[in-house]
Amino acid sequence: MSLAIPRTGDKIPTLGFGSGTKWQWKKKGNENTAVTADNLLNTDPDLVNSTIEALETGFRHLDTAEIYTTRPDIGLGVNKFLQLHPEIKRNDLFITDKYHAISPHISNELPNGKIRGPYASLTTGLKLMNLDYIDLFLLHTVDLPKGLSLEEAWKEMIQLQKEGLAKNIGVSNFDIPHLETVINVDKDYPPQVLQLEFHPYLQNQSPNIFKFCKENNILIEGYGPLMPITKAKDEGPLIPLLNKLADKYNVTTSKILLKWSLSHGVVAITTSSKKERLIDSLQVYDFQIDEEDLKEISKVGNTHFYRAFAIKTLPQWDEQLKTERNVDNK
Repeated sequence: MSLAIPRTGDKIPTLGFGSGTKWQWKKKGNENTAVTADNLLNTDPDLVNSTIEALETGFRHLDTAEIYTTRPDIGLGVNKFLQLHPEIKRNDLFITDKYHAISPHISNELPNGKIRGPYASLTTGLKLMNLDYIDLFLLHTVDLPKGLSLEEAWKEMIQLQKEGLAKNIGVSNFDIPHLETVINVDKDYPPQVLQLEFHPYLQNQSPNIFKFCKENNILIEGYGPLMPITKAKDEGPLIPLLNKLADKYNVTTSKILLKWSLSHGVVAITTSSKKERLIDSLQVYDFQIDEEDLKEISKVGNTHFYRAFAIKTLPQWDEQLKTERNVDNK
């Protein structure tokens, strides 16, 4: 299943395999796999194999980022997979990458004295991944190196798209004020996608962001869709309902949560090192959930506030979000 990206009409698979959180810390925590200044191409064999396994099971959307240091792993996995399956072409796959103000072991000062921005990030990233282009390139956060404005960064993103190095461009973890800044840079090149944390306990990462994106034709990608049964499993009220619905539909609770995300027209980014869980995730398309059950998940989820990732500028909205939802948990 896929959705059309605004402006280009490119198809983005609605379920993506992510290489962040768990994978990046595993890689960074092992001296044998961690990227170093002397070896920016260092890879984690487990992640490379899981990338291939994800593609083998049917995933066609992969998500990486500069800050994860998993670009070489994703690139190697993709290239190995394509060698194994010549009937599948690069344009059959969809790869998302992200620029970050802090790139491990890479200076933000370029040889020409300019500040390293999205353009230098992606041109370096494509070499690390051994790819010719990225399907979607995002500004990972609103945080930028000193001396580089958000407007300047977005102009670099536009240039990447014009040159075909990034087929589509967008942002991640932006609130409405920052989105408006980017939109006003060039009305012909607005952000096409916003990636944010999205699950029943955080149905708006910042005030009214979901509605704003819908009104401004910005596609939403959601990471952390399984938070109610992972990081927040011991504190939120959803577990009994999710277990009840899992029994009702004879599926796993993870599939219930993925289905809930997809029902909102959101592209869901998930991950696992276990092949059986990857297969389970892809089976989300094999069943339907009654509308009243989806609404009940939203209703119960809205009684509890949980933000898993306190990314710069976003926690400032927490109290407003809690007040709007009449939630008083910390």
